[in-house]
Amino acid sequence: MKSNDLSSSSFNTALMLLQCEFVAERNRVNPQGVTWLQYDIMFALTEGSVLPSVLSERLGISRSKLSKNLGELKSLGYVEQVPGSGDRRELQTTLSLSGLAFMRNVDRQHQELADVARSVWSAKEQSQFEELSQKLVKELRNGRSAR
Repeated sequence: MKSNDLSSSSFNTALMLLQCEFVAERNRVNPQGVTWLQYDIMFALTEGSVLPSVLSERLGISRSKLSKNLGELKSLGYVEQVPGSGDRRELQTTLSLSGLAFMRNVDRQHQELADVARSVWSAKEQSQFEELSQKLVKELRNGRSAR
C-alpha cells in the first residue's frame, strides 16, 4: 500500500467518523415524528420563503418526494404554503410559527454540539473548520445542481 493510499484511507475514515458522530447527535435531538428529510426541508426553510422547485433542487430530491414530505409537514402544522404572485400553481413555502418554534428548540439543542467543538478547537481551528466546511458544502450543492 502506498503512503497516499493510507492517507486517503485515513481521510475517508475521518470524514465517515465525523458523519457518524453528527448522525448520532442529530438522532439525540431529532424529535419523534419528523424524518431526516423533513428536518432538512425545515432547515432549508429557515432561510425564508421559497418555491418547491427551488427547494427540491437545493435538497437534491424529486418534486414528488418533496411534495409528499411538505404535505406531512403541513399536517403537523410546521409548514405553510400560499399561491405565488406570478404563477399561482407554484406555492410559496415557508415555516409556520410552530415550525419556527420547533427549529429554535432544535437549534438550542445543537448549541451543545457547537459548545463541544469550541472546547476542543482553538479559535484558529474553528475558523479553518468553518471555511473548509463552507467550501465543501458549496461544492456538494454545485455538484447536485449540475446533474
